[in-house]
Amino acid sequence: MDLLKKFVKIKNGIEHIQDVLKNRQQEPKKKQTEVWSSNNKETVVPPVKTSTNPVALCLVVPSLVVRNVKKDYPINISDIEKLIDNSLYFLCTELEEATQLSLETTDEDITNVSEQREIYIRINIANGESMIGKKIPYILKRNLPPNGQGVVIQLACLKYLSVSGLEYFNHI
Repeated sequence: MDLLKKFVKIKNGIEHIQDVLKNRQQEPKKKQTEVWSSNNKETVVPPVKTSTNPVALCLVVPSLVVRNVKKDYPINISDIEKLIDNSLYFLCTELEEATQLSLETTDEDITNVSEQREIYIRINIANGESMIGKKIPYILKRNLPPNGQGVVIQLACLKYLSVSGLEYFNHI
């Protein structure tokens, strides 16, 4: 009789493994975790992380480093890191706060200004919530979302000797 009980237990275990494999084949995109209790099992599906609102990365950099950057175009994370490395001022905040910054800018073409002229660039970055409020460039870069992209929303020359609005930024 003991042998029969062991056989039934093994058979039930094999059937369970087959069920799990069948479920995984039918739903390959959902990660499932099997949770066992003494007499039954439950399948737990972790919640899918949804994309949250993008953040605004606001930088003041020399015009030399933004010569190839275009407004309304995507920019990859490695290029964003280079901009952060060359920034004179930086701020990462929520979009609403970034739109309320009152910086004095000009309509000058950035390709025709001196290489050291200060340029304001605002980049919206999806899934960058962990960047908000960081005050050290290294930590800001470390919190950039991996394999992501940003979109250049604003690109303008700062008015000469203007510090209006920069008091909210972190200064390097």
